[in-house]
Amino acid sequence: MRQGKVKWYNGKKCFGFITPDAPNENGNTDDVFVHSSALRDAGIRFLNENDIVEFDEEPRNGKLSVVSIKLIQRDEEAARRFQERRAEHRRAAEDRKQREEKSTRRGFAFWKK
Repeated sequence: MRQGKVKWYNGKKCFGFITPDAPNENGNTDDVFVHSSALRDAGIRFLNENDIVEFDEEPRNGKLSVVSIKLIQRDEEAARRFQERRAEHRRAAEDRKQREEKSTRRGFAFWKK
C-alpha cells in the first residue's frame, strides 16, 4: 500500500484526488483518483484536504484509481472547517424555511387593495 495526502475531495461530486508521497513501482507520481465507492467500501464517510491515507491503486481508463483506502491521520483543522461550513449551511436552510413559512401564513389580505 502507498501513502499519500488528500489533495481535495468533493462530497457532492463524490470524487477527489490523492497526492502520493512516493512513486509507485512503475515510477508514476501522478495524482490518484478516489471515488466515493472506495470510501464506502472502507467505511469512511468523508475525506478532508490534507488527510493522510494509505491506499491501493489500479489503472482504470488509462489513469490510476484507488481500489482500497485506509485513513491514517485526519487533518483536525480541515475537519473543523468542514463542520463549521456544514453548520452554517444548516442554519441558512432553517432560516430560508422559516421565511417561507412566514410568507405563506399571511393569507389573502396582503395582496388585496
